[in-house]
Amino acid sequence: MNIQQALQQATTGLNKTSPSASIDAQVLLTFILDCNTAHLVAWPEKDLSADQESTYLHLIQQRQQGTPVAHLTGSREFWSLNFQVNDSTLIPRPETETLVEYILENFDHEKKIKLLDMGTGSGAIALSIASEKPDWKILGSDISKQAIQLADNNKIKQQTSNCIFIHSNWFNNISAIDFDIIVSNPPYIANDDPHLSQGDVRFEPKSALTSGDTGMDDIKHLCAHAKNHLKNNGWLIVEHGYNQKQLVADCFSNHDFTEIEQRQDLSGHTRMTAGKKL
Repeated sequence: MNIQQALQQATTGLNKTSPSASIDAQVLLTFILDCNTAHLVAWPEKDLSADQESTYLHLIQQRQQGTPVAHLTGSREFWSLNFQVNDSTLIPRPETETLVEYILENFDHEKKIKLLDMGTGSGAIALSIASEKPDWKILGSDISKQAIQLADNNKIKQQTSNCIFIHSNWFNNISAIDFDIIVSNPPYIANDDPHLSQGDVRFEPKSALTSGDTGMDDIKHLCAHAKNHLKNNGWLIVEHGYNQKQLVADCFSNHDFTEIEQRQDLSGHTRMTAGKKL
């Protein structure tokens, strides 16, 4: 089987189960061959070895069963960086880059920001910002010890010395009260949301996805307690669901945050809310 035949067979096999069959087929083959997509285009008639073919078809079979591509390759790109991922955390998603963009745009002139990334998971937000702002002091926390280990591995991979990770259930182990920014991509899906049984989220930890009957429990907790750890004029910035725009804005307002601003992701959904502590 050559590269072209492998891609055609894989794409056909994935069409019924994946909305991105062709891309999935390419990503998994570049993973097996340790190459980029340009190589696939340039050498369509190059034969796969027996081991490469067997491994590739096995991965395609797993993808047909729903296993996320990121779990099959063990990595996902975020903010042009390559992050190690596994099933202990959420897979970094493009909409979360909205948080990174907002922070870098609005605080670019600041020299010595102290930032806390709560529910850091793979460390994608914290390490992306740390890579752009080596003078900032960045702390990431997560309730999952496995997530902290993963984030530490990614810290080594990204060679970011200005970021540390600690185990904490929200603010329980956070003693500092002088953060300039607290940012979070918290769980925000309702417990009975039908999307939980669809797509990649079936393979991700429910604890990182769900947050009560309306999906707002953890966002409410952040709004209620973040002010105790922020400087005056510090900012709370959270990602939330596409349909939670008003709920989140009201939550920020009810906890006396001001200058509330919301941002849309690349799909046009309002995904981020920021507010300032007076």
